[in-house]
Amino acid sequence: MDESRRARRVRIIDAIRKAPPESLGLPDTHDQAQVAAMLREIGIALLEVEQPTQLVSARLLQIAPQYTSQPVRIVVLPTVLMIQVGTVGYEVDASTTYSLQLDMAGRIDDIASLAAVGAITPADAIAAITRARNLRPRFGPVATTIGYAVTTIGFGMVINPTWASLPGYLFLGLVVGAIAQLGRPFPSLNPVLPTAASMVVTILATWFVADTANDGLLRVIAPALVAMLPGMALTIGAMELASNELISGTSRLMYGVAQLALLVFGVALGVHVAGKVPPQTPSTQMGPWSLYVAIIVVAIGLYVYLSAPRGSLLWLAAAIGVALVGQAIAGKFVAAAYSGFIGAFLTVPFAMLAARIRTSPPAIVMMLAAFWALVPGALSFESVSQAAAGTEIGPNSLGDTGAAILSIALGTVIGWSVFHTIDSHLPWPKGLAQPTVR
Repeated sequence: MDESRRARRVRIIDAIRKAPPESLGLPDTHDQAQVAAMLREIGIALLEVEQPTQLVSARLLQIAPQYTSQPVRIVVLPTVLMIQVGTVGYEVDASTTYSLQLDMAGRIDDIASLAAVGAITPADAIAAITRARNLRPRFGPVATTIGYAVTTIGFGMVINPTWASLPGYLFLGLVVGAIAQLGRPFPSLNPVLPTAASMVVTILATWFVADTANDGLLRVIAPALVAMLPGMALTIGAMELASNELISGTSRLMYGVAQLALLVFGVALGVHVAGKVPPQTPSTQMGPWSLYVAIIVVAIGLYVYLSAPRGSLLWLAAAIGVALVGQAIAGKFVAAAYSGFIGAFLTVPFAMLAARIRTSPPAIVMMLAAFWALVPGALSFESVSQAAAGTEIGPNSLGDTGAAILSIALGTVIGWSVFHTIDSHLPWPKGLAQPTVR
């Protein structure tokens, strides 16, 4: 009886989990130069989908022994990758391109998962990575703009859930989504898009939205500018500093601060052109149910805007729900600035375990979507913009901003460490992926 139950349990587990890929052969069957080229392509691709440098380095060092027994040295910076394999293979590459596409991130993660167990040849890995980096978004400009507007409504329901603000979120989301699309055909405009978007949104909100929404200027425009906010850069920079990646963490934080400054400058210009909005009496807030509706709305919006893999919508909603519900529950016991720790801490094990189920996307897809939902940049933008708009701001506000960013970064680092420590000592199968490289 026990044997039949055990066999039935094994069949059920095998039916729902992804089977681990098998290695193609022993190390040292490939040329060192080709191995170095493969590591370069995988590493630079991981950097382009906004992976922390310490995780990129760890992943490449996990891949290398599957292909060579020679010593491997790796230096990873946010825009530069240097690799040495033995005494023959040397590779240096740089990239200042960052992609928001979740389907691209998932495809690259699939390839890295195959390489981590030696289940793909270096030549095939290089070709697959090249195709993945050239992957076009699944949705066209119009659909992507609408997806961004839907995302704006969802984030508005998280940050400032009022009925009066919903039309304003939709209108401003469409405007910023259209401006963001200019970066695709005209990449040279990307440096000025944050300033242009924040200025245009500030002017439009002052003239048409803020009084109607009756919620104040910054509360109305912050959700619309979520794509421009440097929350991801600030959080990853803090994670890198926490992992002793001093150069990467410092440079990433400075980049985030510079992006924030460009946004604030645009707000200041908009206020100068359109004038200040008089103090508003906050509108009546929606009920507690708004958070759960916001989770669905944000998931749908990000699924389209970030070009998520097919069939991943429910998984994105689940990951976003874990992050936001965990953050909301923590907010009942600690200050809002620290509640992101719990959301980030819970997201990591959920994504890593869910990624083992056959129908799920890679963990990186779920974690990126969840970190977008935590929007740590919104708090920093509102705090600094208050000063630009002439509103009094004290050190407590700036302190809360730093605490929000650090809490999410620390929650991610600790969640990752705790999960891998426990996971490595448990007997269950560790096959994270059986990817199909197309």
